[in-house]
Amino acid sequence: MEVKRHGSISAAAGVCRIGQPSATKHLQTLEAAVGEKLVERHGRASRLTEAGEVVAAHALRVLDTLEGMQEELRALRAAERGTLALAASTTPGSYVLPSILRCFADRHPRVDVDVVIGSSAWVAERVARREVQLGLAGELELPDGIIAEPFLDDEVVGIAAPGEIELRRGRAPLAGLADKTLLVREHGSSTRAVSERFLARTGYRPAKRWELDSNEAIKRSVAAGLGIGFVSNLVVADEVRRGELVSFAVDGAEPMRRSVYLLRPDGRQPTPSERAFIQTLCSCCSASVAGCTADPAG
Repeated sequence: MEVKRHGSISAAAGVCRIGQPSATKHLQTLEAAVGEKLVERHGRASRLTEAGEVVAAHALRVLDTLEGMQEELRALRAAERGTLALAASTTPGSYVLPSILRCFADRHPRVDVDVVIGSSAWVAERVARREVQLGLAGELELPDGIIAEPFLDDEVVGIAAPGEIELRRGRAPLAGLADKTLLVREHGSSTRAVSERFLARTGYRPAKRWELDSNEAIKRSVAAGLGIGFVSNLVVADEVRRGELVSFAVDGAEPMRRSVYLLRPDGRQPTPSERAFIQTLCSCCSASVAGCTADPAG
């Protein structure tokens, strides 16, 4: 190709940073290999023969293939080191992400991971602004510029201190909740948005509403008898099993099911470290987290 571009073997040799004798020897070796004359003299210049044009075209495609191979190899190496920035809402960040990160650390021990925790709305904004690479968040109205892929089925349940409310087969009548203080998460919480949407359909109106900024604060406050709350089943599974809290559904309310989503920026391909995390999420989630819907084949 350089002979075609520059019009002589000597000029082509200079571009390739080799001497003309070496270039001539390489050319002769190639001509012997293909059994055709590839370059012919034309006055003081040189030009490709028809056979040379064919070989040059194929050589260009081979070089493109080699370059693509090198890019993929660099990408593979890049997934083995570097930094991955994640944002997660409170529930998946505390109760799902740790087991996924353990799998990821086993597979990619030289990748550093930075994780920040906030409400689902806050996580979505961080991803949309590309302040983080990936996010895990509950169901919410997404801003522009985000692709959301469900990976976990979750259910929001009511919680109370043992003996605090009367339950019938795990369900609480609305009348039994009317005088209770409702402890809720902050605005922007997917858990709060989902529970409010379902409860509104029943006509439920709490006597008082207190806003707390974490699931842990709600659990402790409920256990202390300060009121009732609605949180992810993932959040209270251990406390319910130990008898420290009871979980319940509300009469007249459908099961408060929602999805938890993997969020990523729209308009660009995932980086190697992002692809590695997504692959880990798909292959490890279903093995370690109940309700995971990630497709290991994806």
